[in-house]
Amino acid sequence: MITVIADDITGAAEIAGVCLRYGLRVSFGIDSVPEVKANVCIIATDSRSATETKAYAIYQDIMKVVLTDPDSVVFKKCDSALRGYVLTELSAMLEAMKLKRVILQPSNPSVGRCIRKGVYYIENVKIKNTAFAHDPDFPAFGSEVQQLLLKRSPTHNQITDIHTGNIHTITGEGLFIPDCSTVEELTSSSELSGNESLLCGSAAFFEQVLLQKGIATMLKDQPETCISSDFLLISGSTHSTSRDFANQMLSSECPVMAFPLAMLQQKVENTVINDWANELKAIWSKKHKLTLTISENNISFPDSSSVLKQRMSMVVRSLVEHCDIKELLIEGGATAYSILNILKCKTLIPVQELSPGVIRMENHLFPAMHLTIKPGSYHWPEKFLTATD
Repeated sequence: MITVIADDITGAAEIAGVCLRYGLRVSFGIDSVPEVKANVCIIATDSRSATETKAYAIYQDIMKVVLTDPDSVVFKKCDSALRGYVLTELSAMLEAMKLKRVILQPSNPSVGRCIRKGVYYIENVKIKNTAFAHDPDFPAFGSEVQQLLLKRSPTHNQITDIHTGNIHTITGEGLFIPDCSTVEELTSSSELSGNESLLCGSAAFFEQVLLQKGIATMLKDQPETCISSDFLLISGSTHSTSRDFANQMLSSECPVMAFPLAMLQQKVENTVINDWANELKAIWSKKHKLTLTISENNISFPDSSSVLKQRMSMVVRSLVEHCDIKELLIEGGATAYSILNILKCKTLIPVQELSPGVIRMENHLFPAMHLTIKPGSYHWPEKFLTATD
């Protein structure tokens, strides 16, 4: 069995999609080891939204449980753009596993995310010159992978030796990040793994690890999916891809509602939240489709990001409980985590990969509703636009 630990829920879902692609059985837990045994056990955390100290503690606690199964191979899923506390979380895992070597491969050449000479590129553009430079939590001020990692883990990083570049063999201790611009080089990175190394990286790297270890063999045919036109889409990401899709939804006659000004204040009474939820219920009753966003402008009161996600979650809970929603679509890992937390969904059943990174799931608490989540920088399949017709 392979146990995968992810720092956000969309990354965890992306791993589930890779497993479904090959017909592997997947168990999926949020903040805990799922009880159901499977080929791949996935644990989704929200450590990317925590403080560095909290992220370290989260991984310390999870590893105590994970290591009770001595036969499980552990893989650390990190963001393909290296957002989050990657070195911090790896340090906690290395300490628990008593290992001193990590192979890190965040690249995904199939979508243009590559490392050349230790520098991170997206579609041949240095990451510091892309939308990731404006990420609200982990902006890419530089493009060297070593610089990105160290900048984001200043306190709890115990990894002192970081090796980047054209790596063909691995000896000694430390963190090894091979250059990777092709699928063949991604495969070569997976072949560097050994029993004394902790593996960490993108979902694309995880797929190559599955193939290299013989756990995955042949791609399986995916079932056809009928997407209901009765859906609620939560656009929780500030990425330009997310905003562009919301505009497409508006042009396809799907109502797109942003937080009213009263919801964007530092202190808001519950009556304000309830009033907006009731307004949205009225819109839903007429259209049976709805897209919600927070704001196109940056909101800057203290802890605004988590506060606004919590308010969005409260609104979504009210809509789910009172409207007959067939499809709940959420983009953005922290947003998805917040919503699922308030809905008390701790176990999910991945059922289909609609496109890479876009995973449709079920939950026993809401059996009539499917949940589909994706990272903010990924695209929704076109079928969601056609479902609005």
